[in-house]
Amino acid sequence: MSDLGWYDGRVSEVEPAVVAMLLAPWASLLAFTFGALWGSFANVVIWRVPRGESVVRPGSRCPACAAPIAWYDNLPIASYVALRGRCRRCKARFSLRYMVVEVAGGVLSLALYMNHVVQPLIAGGAPNVAGWLLWLVFGLALVIVTYTDLDLWIIPSEVVLPVCALGIGAAALSPATLGVPVIEAAAAAAASYALLAGLRWLYLRLRGIEALGLGDAKLLAMIGAFCGAQGAIWAVAAGAIQGLVVAVPMLLVGRTVAHSSLEEVHGADPLLGEEDPEAGVMGARVPFGPFLALAALEFLLFRGAIVEVIGGIAGE
Repeated sequence: MSDLGWYDGRVSEVEPAVVAMLLAPWASLLAFTFGALWGSFANVVIWRVPRGESVVRPGSRCPACAAPIAWYDNLPIASYVALRGRCRRCKARFSLRYMVVEVAGGVLSLALYMNHVVQPLIAGGAPNVAGWLLWLVFGLALVIVTYTDLDLWIIPSEVVLPVCALGIGAAALSPATLGVPVIEAAAAAAASYALLAGLRWLYLRLRGIEALGLGDAKLLAMIGAFCGAQGAIWAVAAGAIQGLVVAVPMLLVGRTVAHSSLEEVHGADPLLGEEDPEAGVMGARVPFGPFLALAALEFLLFRGAIVEVIGGIAGE
């Protein structure tokens, strides 16, 4: 049985020709390519949206010489490999991140296609094509906010709020598509936002500085809308634990999690406060968004196993 929770095991009749088409090897290749194409678009969003730029115009350009990038030099993964990660005109090196995000989009799309389309068909059920596409949007949004938070300490509302609304809307139209009833989706989104916004308010009142940004609260609301209460709980708990596991060793060896300092990006805002040098690594600032996103991706891909763990803990 699928690991996704939405498939109830009931047998559905699907046209043999449709089954053959969806299970063909080339269908999986197309699923990967489809995700890589949207991964390429995610790269555009990562760079432009936090800077207030359009994701449509102008077209892709080399950041070094500003030369327009031709369509044949803008093919996901293939163009980066063929050009060895350099601009065709000026030979400036492009960041490896561009290909990493494209590969991530392809792998994510393929994994979701296997979970939502292939596995139900093999089990005798109907393919959840809409679920595959919706979860892909959600997964790419998680990838986008990971990089924008690491780069600029920003979680764009232009990304998380529409995707949050999309999750609630999908739950209202077809609860089985995402496996979350609309009431739970809306309640989990509202409660998730209230939790982190409330913690932020409490810290502001007691310490006079921001411990969490509202971007984190909006991101958790998006997670709640798609993954429901269990997904939001997992994101907070697993995100916090994994944040400690990753951040503390990095800080101990003198490395930072974020790619820039908070003051460098947002200036000397008194509400942000200052790092406490006497607190050591526990007083260092670390963006929480990437770890919330990581935990949400885990829930997205391993939902069934995680729900069993949460249920087992709750039952003890």
